[in-house]
Parts: sequence; C-alpha cells; structure tokens
Amino acid sequence: MADFAVNIEICYQIGAARGNRSILSGMDISREEFFASFGQKINDLIIDHREDLEKRRREDPSMVDFRPFISSASTSEPKMRWVDGTPEYSLHVYALRQLFPESLFIHVLRNVRDVVRSMLNFDRVAGFQLVANGEEAYKYWLRTVSACVKAEQAYGPRVVHRLPYAALIDNPESAMRELLDFLGEPYSAKCLGPLALRINSSNVPADFKSDDPATDPAIVEQAQRVSTELDETEQPSQASRAAADEMEAGFRERYLQAAKHEQQLLDQIARQERHYTAEVEQYKSQIARQEQHYTSLLRKQLSNTRRLSHLLEDVEDAARRLRASRRWKLANPGATLKAKLSHWKGSTGYGHLEKIVNAYSKWRTEHPEIASIQDEANELQSRTIPKGTIAGPESNE
Repeated sequence: MADFAVNIEICYQIGAARGNRSILSGMDISREEFFASFGQKINDLIIDHREDLEKRRREDPSMVDFRPFISSASTSEPKMRWVDGTPEYSLHVYALRQLFPESLFIHVLRNVRDVVRSMLNFDRVAGFQLVANGEEAYKYWLRTVSACVKAEQAYGPRVVHRLPYAALIDNPESAMRELLDFLGEPYSAKCLGPLALRINSSNVPADFKSDDPATDPAIVEQAQRVSTELDETEQPSQASRAAADEMEAGFRERYLQAAKHEQQLLDQIARQERHYTAEVEQYKSQIARQEQHYTSLLRKQLSNTRRLSHLLEDVEDAARRLRASRRWKLANPGATLKAKLSHWKGSTGYGHLEKIVNAYSKWRTEHPEIASIQDEANELQSRTIPKGTIAGPESNE
C-alpha cells in the first residue's frame, strides 16, 4: 500500500497540474480527500472480506498459528477493526497516514540482539532467509526502528504507541491494558490468551551464536547504543511539527524519484518507438525499391517473351507459306513425292527450321497464357510504387 500511495500522489499531481483546467483542482478535490477516498475503499474491501480470511484461517493447516487469534464474532457486532503487521510499513507511516487519516500505529520495540538472533533463524519457520547475514540484520533493525521513532516524534502518543516487547513477557496484563486504552477498546482477560503462543517464532536454539566476525563492529555498536537508549527513555509526549515535515519531505522525495523514473521509462519507450518506426519506414522504402526493380525486370522479361513469341509466329507463318509455294515443290520434287507416297501430312524438307517450328507449336499449345502476356505487361507498366519516407535509424540519445 505504500507504493500504491506514491502512485496516488503521482496521479493527483497530474490531475491538479493545470489549476482550474484540471479536473481535480477544478472541482476543489483536495489532496487529502483524494488520498482518503482510496483508503476508504481499501478499508471497505477488507471489512467486507473479513469472514473469508477467518474461514481460511480455520481451514488452512498452514495458518494453524493464527487459530488462537480467531474468536466467534457476534453477528450484531461484527469486527470493524483490522491490523496489518507488515514490518516494512515502519518505513512508510506517512504514506499510510495519507490513505488512512484515522489509523493508529503500534511500535513493538524489542532488544536488537534478540531480533538479530530471530532474523538469522527465520528460515526455520518460513523456509527462506529473511536476511543474508548478521550485518544485514543489524542494518534492518536500525532502519525500521529509526523510522518508527521518527513517527513517534512526528505524530505523538495519540497516533503512535510504543509497546516494549519485554513488557508483554514480564507484565502482559498491564501492557495489554495500556495498548487497548490507546486503541479505545475495552479490556478483556481473553486478550491475554494469544500471548501464551508466540507466532512466527523462529525457535532459536539456546546455544545459537549470532556474532559474526564479518559484521562491521561500528554497525553493531550503533545498533546496541540505540537499543539501550530506547529501553531507558520514554517516547515523546508531544507531536513535533518539524519531524512531521521531515517525514512529508521524505515521502515527496520518494514521489519525485518515482515520477522521474516513470518519465525516464516513458522517454525511453518513446525513443525506442521512434527508432523502430524509422527502421520500419526504412524497410518499407527498401522493399518498395526492390519491388520497383523486380517489377521492371519482370516487365522486360514479359516484353521479350512477347517479342520472341511474335517472332516465332512469323517464322511459323513463313514456313507454312514456303511449304505451300510452287517454287518449293518444283525445287524439291523428291521430298514432295515422298510425302505423297507415305501419306504423311506434315511438311518435309525444312530440316532444323522445321524442328524449331514444331517445338514452338507444341510449347505454345502447353502455355495458353502467352495470349494474355501483353495485358500483364501493360498492368505492370501502370502500377505505382507506394510512397514511403526514407529514414535512417535514430541516433542514440
């Protein structure tokens, strides 16, 4: 939801960028109202589907650790409060406050050494490593706890409640009463029941050593110092405007980075689109030139074929006239007599010319399309080449 809040900020800035000419500004839709409307819809979805989650927790064996937290809800008083315990939300309290203006935050503070030991053994429960090594665990604790402390300073004890983990172990009833007072909920002894079972416990072996020689000693010393200071001091009793402004500035910086990254992606896509469009136009122009070239060659070949066909037709006609001429018959009486005696109806005495004429006659019979070859040549002659812009690939920016 934190990333979603950043996207909402981007959308609002776009929707209000042109003053009264923008729909949001023109309708006096404030930034706070815009955020809260999305948060309200998220809240409605979660409340509407609460029974589905409770049913899955009862039926799914993998969620057995959550079953002690499920109690039968009265149909007259359905559950209307929900909790999201995602640790990374420690870093996004401001964004969540924009989505849910009435939201409350609980900072469960635990000694850094115990947290590191638990994180390094997280794979025993989840089947995957939460952090790569001890140094990463110390950094993670510093980053999230520092963000929670900043939220305590920014919004005060009415919005953020620090809950020492040790208090849940040493004095659970008192800790639970303070927590429920903060939430505005009545105390019930049943609330202590789930504390008997630690969910998500990594079951760290007693002899496990979390000290890693490769861990930066300065990081360890800093984390231990912060942990000790927080154990010995109370959270601020008043909200700090300066701290709130600092958190808002951090969110806006993240929004600006996201917007810049999005614009960079859009610019990159636009450059690629122009580049590929130029390549397509270049290929279209190249294809058009090739089509023109091969069309010209085909037109010439059709024309030459037609001329050869006419020439052979003239040869055939000349041979037919020669065959019927009196001069030929007088000059070749033997061949004429032989043709009459053998009752051969073909022509005689033409040698190689006669073979050419006979071969052409046979070929012409097998290719009736020769009759329309001139029409095809005329069609190619009148065909126009598609217009296209000749452009080279765009240079890299």
